[in-house]
Amino acid sequence: MSLTFSGCTVEDAAALAINNAGAFWGQPYWRMIWPADAQLSYITEQLKNRIAARVLLIDRDERRHEKAVDNDTGAVVGYARWLLPPALQSEWTEAQVPDVDDKAKKVFEELADSAVWNPGAGTSINTDVLDAKIASTKQRILAGREFIQLDYLAVHPDSQGRGVATSLVLRGVRQAERLGWPIFVLAFDVSRGVYLRQGFREVEQLLQDDRPYGGSGNYNTYFLVYEPASSSKVA
Repeated sequence: MSLTFSGCTVEDAAALAINNAGAFWGQPYWRMIWPADAQLSYITEQLKNRIAARVLLIDRDERRHEKAVDNDTGAVVGYARWLLPPALQSEWTEAQVPDVDDKAKKVFEELADSAVWNPGAGTSINTDVLDAKIASTKQRILAGREFIQLDYLAVHPDSQGRGVATSLVLRGVRQAERLGWPIFVLAFDVSRGVYLRQGFREVEQLLQDDRPYGGSGNYNTYFLVYEPASSSKVA
């Protein structure tokens, strides 16, 4: 599969919505937070309205966004979002979303405000207890050390299994090697193998049963770290 990788802009909002919503729609832990009659097209439209203001333009100093484009179709088939620690926020600027003027920001905010985005509403699902354990574990691991974090990884279902996720992860690994900084990622069952195959080390796992909360059984989370060859800059 021939791919081109580049940083994202606000003009990518619609394409990213299609990619990201489609990527997670087939995952049980994501589907269960939406009403049974929810349609992918509806979720995608709401995400499209939100993504510029609530994803791409917030925390620009910290966030880096990359997309993978299929050279044959021109479609966005993968997306990765990375979080940089304060010491690195002048780095990797080619993956920093270009800012927009105040007039455009207002338009994007109004569009985001119009979106209906209330996962969990109208369902019997409440994973707050499970999510609190995940957040607590993550906070403990991150407390003693600073990391580059892979915050989000999504590959369109039509392109899964074709190396897109691996390529996006490796682009972050190259930055970590260049900067001498470790990477932290929180993974679920579907993506765990991608990281292990690229040299990430699993430092902890949290295996939870979500059936009491309305799920299908497995609500498993894996906490992984990638150590660059040189980490002399790590505090």
